[in-house]
Amino acid sequence: MEHIAEVARRNGNTALAALAVRIQLDVFTKVKEMMDKLLAALLKQQQAEYDKNEKCKKKNKKDIDVTEDSIKEGADLKADLGEKHQMLTGTISTLKKEIDELKADVKSMEISLKAAGEERKAQNKLFQVSVSDQRAVINILNMANKRLMDFYAASLVQVNVHNQQTPGAASSAPPPSPKGAGYAKSAGAGGALQLLATVIKDAEVVEIELMKTEQKSQQDYAQSVQDATNSIEADRSSILTKTGELVENKAALSETEKEQLLNQEELDKLNELLKAHHAECDYVMKYFDIRQEAWQEEMDAIKDAKAILSGADFGN
Repeated sequence: MEHIAEVARRNGNTALAALAVRIQLDVFTKVKEMMDKLLAALLKQQQAEYDKNEKCKKKNKKDIDVTEDSIKEGADLKADLGEKHQMLTGTISTLKKEIDELKADVKSMEISLKAAGEERKAQNKLFQVSVSDQRAVINILNMANKRLMDFYAASLVQVNVHNQQTPGAASSAPPPSPKGAGYAKSAGAGGALQLLATVIKDAEVVEIELMKTEQKSQQDYAQSVQDATNSIEADRSSILTKTGELVENKAALSETEKEQLLNQEELDKLNELLKAHHAECDYVMKYFDIRQEAWQEEMDAIKDAKAILSGADFGN
């Protein structure tokens, strides 16, 4: 009884402690029956833990290895998805920025085209006024030139008529003054007409230059309009292309985020499963030898006590 009680105290086994008490109260036959039942129960518990330990060493270890491999694969996939998410986010940000810049360029060129058109309109209006004024000047000068030519022509005729008078009349008439009015006008005709012709020629040259300048300005404007239009069309085409790429990348980003959620859910499940594997076997495998020794000690104590009750004295 004392031996069983000591083992019960050392191992904290209440069943053994109860047995020690009943040894004092019951007859030996009932005590032996109780000993057999307790011994069978201890043996069953010991065997069950042994079987579980063997299972943990084989199947559970395999389950843990498989689960840990799955977790590693899931972690690798998580890293890949994270890099993909970052890449897609960066691409989307870049595309948005490029599209905004292209739209700003289109708007700026449209404003510039409008301003250039208004400027061209103003230049053409100024050209029309300048040419009209120049042509008016040329018309006036031509009229003045015709008047002057008519005037000098009439004066020349008067002088010629005077010089062709009859000889008798010429001898009786006084000689004409060397500085007569008709002669003076005829003498100045060449210089005045030449000067006026030069002025008219200069005015015509100015008109031609105005025409050339207007033509060149119109050509430059047409070319700039064509260049700007081509650039706007190219930008709009690029905007259309990049908008399509933006839609595709956004769809890919949404799909990646779904994959990330599923991946995280799977990792959470695997980590819980791994905890369950460890919870099931870690304690058994860690304390297996200690618990087996304790059970064996308890069973040996019961066997010794039963032997004593059956008459064994172990050499005493």
